Order: sequence, then C-alpha cells, then structure tokens
Amino acid sequence: MKIVLLGAGGTGASFAIASRIRANWGENVRLILTDIYDEHLVATSLLADKFYKVPYVSDPSYSRIIGDIILSEGVQTYIPILNDEIILAANLSRENKLNHVDFWSSDIYASCIDKIFADSWLKKIGVRTPLKINLSDLSGDSGPWFSKPRDGFGSRGAAVLTLDEAINLKLDLTSNFLIQELCRSPEITVDSFYDASADTGYAYCRERLEIKSGVCTKARLFADPELTDFSRKIGKALGQRGTICFQVMKSNEGWAVTDLNLRPGAGTSMTCSAGFDVIAAAFACRNGDDYSKFIKPLEASEEFFIARQYSDFVTLRTL
Repeated sequence: MKIVLLGAGGTGASFAIASRIRANWGENVRLILTDIYDEHLVATSLLADKFYKVPYVSDPSYSRIIGDIILSEGVQTYIPILNDEIILAANLSRENKLNHVDFWSSDIYASCIDKIFADSWLKKIGVRTPLKINLSDLSGDSGPWFSKPRDGFGSRGAAVLTLDEAINLKLDLTSNFLIQELCRSPEITVDSFYDASADTGYAYCRERLEIKSGVCTKARLFADPELTDFSRKIGKALGQRGTICFQVMKSNEGWAVTDLNLRPGAGTSMTCSAGFDVIAAAFACRNGDDYSKFIKPLEASEEFFIARQYSDFVTLRTL
C-alpha cells in the first residue's frame, strides 16, 4: 500500500488530486491530508484516511510538524500544493531521515516560485514570456502594464498600472514586482504531463471561457503545436516527472507564458473529465507504473467543451 501525504486539503487542486487517486487506486492508497481548517470544513477529508489540522505554512513550527507527520505515518509520497509547501518540500527532500520519500518538488521547482526568476529561466530555455518592462526607461507614451508580486499566487496583488502609477510606485516595484506588457485574450491554461526519464510528454490546452473566484468553470479543450513545444521545453528543463500547468496569453510576439504553476491546478480535473487523466498519469509515473492507459494525444482537429458544476458534501452531522 502506498502512503501519500497531500497538502492544502481545502484547495480545488488538492480535491482534484485526491479524487483521481481514489478513483484509480481505491484502498490501495492510504491518503493523509493536511489543512489549516477543522476536518469537517474540508470536503477533501471525505476522501482521506487521516486528517491533520496544521498551522499556516508561514508558522515557524510548520516544517517540523510536516516532518513529524511524514515519519510517524510512514509517508512515502508528499504532494505539496501551495507555493510555500513546494519550497518546504524541496528543503525537506535534502534531509537524510526523509530520503525515502518521493517529494513532488525540487530545487528548480522551488526557485521558479519566484516569478522574476521564472521569467528569466523561461526565456533561457527558449519559452516566450511577455516583454519585461524596465522601469528606468519609462516614457510618456508607455503603458499600461501588468504587475504582479514576485511571490504571488492566485492573482493576489496583481494589477494593471498606468504610467503615473508606475512612476509613483517605482522604487517598491523594482524589487518586489514583475512588470510586463499587458497581454491579450484568450487566456489558456496548459495541463502539461512530462516524463523526463522517457522524454515523453502531452499537452492539453484549456481556453478559459468563464472564470469564477479565479477558477475556470467553462472551457474549450484543444491541441496547439506551439504550446506543446513550450510544454516539452519546460518539462525537460524542470526534469519533470508528472503534471504541472501554466498559463499563456497573446503578447505582441505571439503566445507567451504568463504564469507557471509547479503542480496540477484546480481546473486540471476538467481535462481529466474529457478522458485525459493527467493527474492519474502523474501518480503512476512517479511510482514507476504504466501511465499509458490514462493519457493519449489530442488530435489536431479535436475539441472538447467542458462545463463545471459544484457539488455539495455533508462532512459532519451533530444531534
């Protein structure tokens, strides 16, 4: 039996991963879940065998707590979700007492959490990103631009800046924000599976037709050769074994990667529902199993339209 620790149980990404693992491996996996909320407030807990309420990742005790859970439960696989969890997992992977654990992270994953680093890294491996703006070269006819915190997630702190706003915030933005050209629709999320050991990869492009609370609820799934090339370049440079997702929009030069997520996303389950189970494939790949039954390439002319509806779960009843 494989013992798996899954972080950030209250997130859509965590629910998607737990759902696909449980659907395909059933009771052959012992699933342990963590979250900052009580168990009865986390729907994913219904799919877990054990639940731990933990402090925020920023708490100084968090690393020790996760390490203790891994050792006491005999965890073999740790799947981090939040950016800080991905960084933590990379750090824990270097501890001798935890060298038996498959951490779904690495030093390069952790480094790419920094959006300024990720932007430079993507350019170096031949993947287009939006034009980066040098605030020392502002001119009267420049802007607007798109700014985002270098350690941000989920669009928090992101904003469109006018020239005056950029000038007023110039000193703060220089070190803490990435400033880029304002890209155009459509906004696409690419669910990217890659197995570095076999140099095998698949890319599934989801056009975000409707978004609610930051999560895609209506999507068009299609194939694109240029975005497949982006996916392979990223996967090879990351040494990726499994599934991540990244966002692209149209820059003045063409498709450009606007964000890189070192894990499946909350919307990745939409790709799975169309018969391309990149989450199950990732789990199989990381465990050295055959993943070919879970994924296949999209045909060039093939399209899927997917609509999401929310489900309700009773997690606790008291009398």
